[in-house]
Amino acid sequence: MATPSSALTISDLHCSYAGVDILTGLDLSLGKNEILCLLGPSGCGKTTTLKLIAGLLPPTQGSIEINGHVVDNADLNLAPEKRNVGMIFQDYALFPHLTVTDNVVFSLHKHSKAIQKEKLDYVLDLVNLSEFADRYPHQLSGGQQQRVAIARALASSPELLLLDEPFSNIDSQVRHHLIEEMRALLKSHNMSAIFVTHSKEEAFAFADRLAVFHQGKIEQLGTPSELYNHPATRFVADFLGKVNYLEALVLDKYSVQTALGVITGKQKLTATVGEHKLLALRPQQLKLAVADQGIARITQQQFLGMTTHCTITLVGSNTELSVSMQQPMMVGNVVSITVEDHDLVLFDR
Repeated sequence: MATPSSALTISDLHCSYAGVDILTGLDLSLGKNEILCLLGPSGCGKTTTLKLIAGLLPPTQGSIEINGHVVDNADLNLAPEKRNVGMIFQDYALFPHLTVTDNVVFSLHKHSKAIQKEKLDYVLDLVNLSEFADRYPHQLSGGQQQRVAIARALASSPELLLLDEPFSNIDSQVRHHLIEEMRALLKSHNMSAIFVTHSKEEAFAFADRLAVFHQGKIEQLGTPSELYNHPATRFVADFLGKVNYLEALVLDKYSVQTALGVITGKQKLTATVGEHKLLALRPQQLKLAVADQGIARITQQQFLGMTTHCTITLVGSNTELSVSMQQPMMVGNVVSITVEDHDLVLFDR
């Protein structure tokens, strides 16, 4: 049974389509006032999970509870409109022939005109669209259309908000501001939300916790910094950003021998002394300095504004590493390499 602090509890959820398993034994919980991101490549089961929660797809096995109330199990399949769940789609799903006002109050037809007006005024003020109430969707920008979709979802006072790629059609210049704005809105109204994306940047900025999906299962669940800095698998490490892998021999409880020399971590290693592993290093964990007796040479460089990405090749080998720097250097420079203090992440070879 879901605890009172759980907005959502999913247990042993399975879903198949045309004989293909999409989800296999999914377990997931969402806390009150928590924003959880389902992150992963296309076809991994993220949107299917949202549709199962909303009641738009039937599971083949398992149970779903929203705020302690069962909405799906072997004996019950509650209709979508009875789940008190709001859903915001990638394409906004606005009615093009209806004004902002009519789009927002569309789902409130069972309420009196006075209540409709009260809820309309409240949610349009929340999303800063009061002055656009009489406009049609085509007269609004992408960000404004998304705000209409948010207002419509919030108008029915849902217990849980589901968002399917909500920022993917938004211009990149507007996207960051809208993510900040929407996160603050959900937090200030104690809303619980599940958000689907394939963009790690959106996930990092919007979510309290991330669930990285891979082939119908959750590969790892945790805070953005936990998953980025302590990935449990190479899939998670690679999906959340560029990684360098170096052959590493475990020397003691804290240190490994690599082509960069001995690297010592802050946390005790779980690997056994003498084991051969792969050490994962993020590009920004490597620091370069021009040195006559350096161990690598800068072979490529790309200026990206706030950062510079470069490729270095270790002297005497073909080993290439990616490095992210604040200031550009010169292609051809011979450099020394230091590794910033961090918890070492080791994987099997």
